[in-house]
Amino acid sequence: MATTADDTKTKTATRKSARASGAKSTKATPEARKKRSQSVASKSKASKTAQKAQSNGKGLADLFEHALADIYYSEKKIYKSLPKMIKAADHPDLIAALTQHREETADQIEKLEQIFALLDQRPRAEKCDAIDGILEEGDGLLEDFGDSMAADAAIIFSCQAVEHYEITRYGSMAAFADALGMDEAKALLDEILAQESATDTKLSTLAEDSVNDAAADYDEDSEAA
Repeated sequence: MATTADDTKTKTATRKSARASGAKSTKATPEARKKRSQSVASKSKASKTAQKAQSNGKGLADLFEHALADIYYSEKKIYKSLPKMIKAADHPDLIAALTQHREETADQIEKLEQIFALLDQRPRAEKCDAIDGILEEGDGLLEDFGDSMAADAAIIFSCQAVEHYEITRYGSMAAFADALGMDEAKALLDEILAQESATDTKLSTLAEDSVNDAAADYDEDSEAA
């Protein structure tokens, strides 16, 4: 007699097989999206011990929760690191852009806490080696170029590495929330994603319009001397 566990394993194997073949999934109906959203909220309340006992029981909702804790850690680390970049910057527009983005980062942290609340969870940060590595590299670049004419270019170079990481994470998380029927969470993530993309564009424009040329002019003057 087949058990519930056997049925679950069979369904999982069938879905994995379909995924491996490249078959497209049918778009969820509004009713299915609502059911998924309720399932996410219900699952998030389950004890971690019970979740760990399920060897193959993790799905997109679990991945979303992992990503949320990961990006929450990242944003808090970024918020703490930005003053050092602001202090080292010379160009007034760069200082203004970084200062504004630090204020946005504080707002983003609050939005992430709202998403935790939607899951009926307390905010928690999960250590992210990726952002730690990016920020550590930024510190190294400041140490190497902080007193040079290329300081602002190095700061933008570092900050855009952070922005690109965040853009990929928020883009994926928004897609997860959409698939799970978490419309409120998706709206919050889309707002954050728009801010990150706008900051990245602003930094690119600043680099291409003035900062990079200023550093390159110094190289030309040095060669002429």
